[in-house]
Amino acid sequence: MRCAPLTASLLLLLTACGGGAEEPSEEEAAAAEQAQAISVRVARVEQGTIQAWVYAQGTARAGEREFLSFESAGRVAYVDPRLDEGDRVRRGQVIAYQQQARAEASVANARATLANARSEVTVAQANQRQAAASLELARETFERYRQLLALNSASEQEFDEAEARLAEARAAKQKADAQLAAVRANVDAAQAGVDEAQVAVSESRIVSPINGVIARLNIEQGQYFSPQAIQTGSESGALSTVPVVIINPSRFEITVQLPAFERNAVEIGSEVLIEAGDQMAATARATDSRPGIGAGRAPGLNVSDYAVRGQVVAISPSLDPERRSFQVTIRSNSGSVRLQDGEFVTTWIEGREAENTAIVPYDAIRFEDNQAFVFVYDPQTRTARRTAVELGLQGIEGVAIAAGVDAGTPIVTSGVERLSDGDRVRRIGASARQSASGASKAR
Repeated sequence: MRCAPLTASLLLLLTACGGGAEEPSEEEAAAAEQAQAISVRVARVEQGTIQAWVYAQGTARAGEREFLSFESAGRVAYVDPRLDEGDRVRRGQVIAYQQQARAEASVANARATLANARSEVTVAQANQRQAAASLELARETFERYRQLLALNSASEQEFDEAEARLAEARAAKQKADAQLAAVRANVDAAQAGVDEAQVAVSESRIVSPINGVIARLNIEQGQYFSPQAIQTGSESGALSTVPVVIINPSRFEITVQLPAFERNAVEIGSEVLIEAGDQMAATARATDSRPGIGAGRAPGLNVSDYAVRGQVVAISPSLDPERRSFQVTIRSNSGSVRLQDGEFVTTWIEGREAENTAIVPYDAIRFEDNQAFVFVYDPQTRTARRTAVELGLQGIEGVAIAAGVDAGTPIVTSGVERLSDGDRVRRIGASARQSASGASKAR
């Protein structure tokens, strides 16, 4: 029960105590009545287009991330003294290496073996050419003696000797071919040995495979490194133990989980608003004023205020059986300079859109037993009538009303928390003519 304001109390007191005192004037009664009314602001329900947004949170990670390590244990002989975390590196740049003497000696030995194998190929090729020439000569001699024998110009013995020399030449050619194949195989084996030795050298060197920025530098010159020291059980463990981590901060990817019922609300190419750092705090302050429904259901700032944006690039076709959610991958396309690798961010994915629908501001909506309602302003009686509404899409502009009130309906937008159904109200912001007109109609 509300206490009457001072003006109304004085009028009643004077009336009670005055006995035959005069009744208050019409103006005084109207003033007393107006003093008891609750001050509110009124606006008409707008009609327009509303854009829904799907809320999700995730971790921003650079689109390119390289975890670089030595493959074997050894002393770190060199770390580029010009480099530190946050410094840029180019593709192919040497960052650090272990002691190289043994690996380089292996490369030298492998190269010497390769050179010997190649010289053997040269000799074998010469032998093969000689054997081929001898075979051709033996073949021509044999053919000549065969013709001479047919003309009785050569003996059987001469023909047999020519045939034997042809067989020997064929055997010599086959042997030369086999020797050439063998030494060529030796060359291939020697080349593999060189490659293996060079791999050993490369594995003892850390070279940037991309153009990027050093995110972690966990080694120092003179330290002894062992691969067993790397912690692979978690990302944080890897980041603190892998010798070098390089990222490309020009583009980030964010993986989020959405509930199964949102599956049809997003699609490949949907625009995404990304909140990070100070903007998350600003959004939190903006949504604090929304009574329940707005918080976590629509971006807290205007779309134009979001400097970091992206788009959906992948949607998993399968659900997580435990969480009943599906995975969505977002890739930034503007404002990436504001993001940090590993930063926790909030995302708003562009969802469904409704056109030509009634829209009310968040401040106008109240709830009781999960039923949404608004207060409709009656200018005839200057009262606020509680009216149940069915909510539709929720966006930055407000909430779409599927049923309950139509566009153009005057509703209370400020002061609703003090109202009950049928309360008399005083409209703040109305012109003097509107107020007088409303009072005249009420009388």
